[in-house]
Amino acid sequence: MRLYTSSLGKTLLVSLIVVVTLISCGKDNGSKRFDVELIETKAEAPSKVRLFFKVDLGDDHLFTSLQPQDFEIYEDGSLISRLESQAQIQREEGEFLFASVLLLDLSGSVLQDSELPSVKNAATSFINSVMPLESNELFGSKEMAVYWFDGEEEIHLLVPFTSDIESLTSGIESINENISNDISTNLNGAVVQGLSIMNSRLTEARENPNISAAGSLVIFTDGTDQASRVSTREAQNAVKNAGQDNAVFTIGLGDEIDESILKTFGRNGFELAENSFDLNSVFINTGRKVESESKSFYVLEYCSPKRSGEHTIELRANYENSFGSFKTKFSAEGFTGGCTIE
Repeated sequence: MRLYTSSLGKTLLVSLIVVVTLISCGKDNGSKRFDVELIETKAEAPSKVRLFFKVDLGDDHLFTSLQPQDFEIYEDGSLISRLESQAQIQREEGEFLFASVLLLDLSGSVLQDSELPSVKNAATSFINSVMPLESNELFGSKEMAVYWFDGEEEIHLLVPFTSDIESLTSGIESINENISNDISTNLNGAVVQGLSIMNSRLTEARENPNISAAGSLVIFTDGTDQASRVSTREAQNAVKNAGQDNAVFTIGLGDEIDESILKTFGRNGFELAENSFDLNSVFINTGRKVESESKSFYVLEYCSPKRSGEHTIELRANYENSFGSFKTKFSAEGFTGGCTIE
């Protein structure tokens, strides 16, 4: 994937560690609330401010995308003109990256049963439902890696992060019944390691100051943890402590899973396939959730009129009769004129 380098790359980039103030009251002029959570704020000369945040409009609006006119920006309590500030939503390659990890249980119960062809077909359907084609304008802004686990201590890389659908599906096709030497299931360890891989990838992507990154981890299993290398509590805590920029979904197959545990692992969604015939539709349903998750993140850039000092930003998102908002701060030291948003 090509990472975009801004023409302002030589300017001073100030990454701000912010404390988000979420307004918790449930009413504003009769409006209902939805969740808006700030992930990152950056201020860049000459006077550009970048806000990376997540909007949750609720289950009834999973695929609704807000537009620049749906946001209001207040600096120190004063509304900033959207036109004068050139406020824009950035989603294209070089501004936003959504990375996914598909983590498959290839322990003995999957490989030694008739389930494997169905798992491979379902995984291929998932990839095709999530990843954009090369002709799509979003190509390059999404990538995926495929890992698998059995009873061994470490999970196994099948396909490294890529935007190429053919590479991903070829990796799935290469899976056979001889891929594993350990029939046990290190499910808890896989959860912890999968989250660690996602966090590392997002951290790596953000080394480019022009990139805002989020991701998802999708875990498939047909059973429970048998290896006892990592406790269930440790895996649950890893999920609980993961940032909101990292969604976690789980897919369970058959009647040997522990549904309650998989629901705690899949904090953003759990799907149950009662048998292998249901796998394809269940993976596609999860793909829809991942797609919705990717559309819930926004990179909003605007040109600030401030030229010095520390200031408060309040961003308010409006949709129909509902709203959500957050507050944060930024420094305008060294800001000058000449800011443009491309």
